[in-house]
Amino acid sequence: MPDIVLIAAGSPDPRHAEGVERLADVVRSRVRLGRAVGACYLGHNSPTAAELAEELNRSVIAVPVLLAPGALSRVDVHSAARDLGNSGAMVRVSHPLGPDPKLFDACDELLRAAGEEPDPDTTLIVYCQGSPDPADVEQVAGLMQGMARPGWAGWSLAAMSGGATVEEAVERAEGDRVVAVPLLVADGPSLDEMRRRCDALGVRLVPGTLSDTQVLADLVVARTNGA
Repeated sequence: MPDIVLIAAGSPDPRHAEGVERLADVVRSRVRLGRAVGACYLGHNSPTAAELAEELNRSVIAVPVLLAPGALSRVDVHSAARDLGNSGAMVRVSHPLGPDPKLFDACDELLRAAGEEPDPDTTLIVYCQGSPDPADVEQVAGLMQGMARPGWAGWSLAAMSGGATVEEAVERAEGDRVVAVPLLVADGPSLDEMRRRCDALGVRLVPGTLSDTQVLADLVVARTNGA
């Protein structure tokens, strides 16, 4: 079986890479013994794809740990895949982790871990990083429309860029209370900003990110099986 490489965006904040490495650890526990699982980064962190290529000498499935379509998926990931093959490894690139309905299952996992159950008096906001291209956010929002969670007063998408802001989502919210769940791979400055804005609105942002969930690890494994 091919080895598995997670291709992540990278961040100057070390919490991002820590989350990606935790995800790699869980994926490693789910695949056949002896099948290697590693990670490389498009920027800021090591190893880069070119650095990791020195350790690769057989076929590889690269899984982009990206949640929305965009330039990173279209350009940087394919460049990283070429770099991964610098030492002769045959590299196949799977579909990115998102958009995918399973990401909302991962959000459910975070909510349950935080003790938040569906409540007809509470609106649920899925809070994503967004994209400079509003079409990317619209694609995620469109996916959500067919994935409504029963039991909540309502649920909607908020984005840090390219879509409705969390302030706008809260203003439109139904029910007496609002809770938000982060649609982010890992902790870092984006989550810090989400917390700040939610705190200012009196909205609870549940702790954790998708890299803390079993669902995201299962999705990585599914991507490798379908590549």
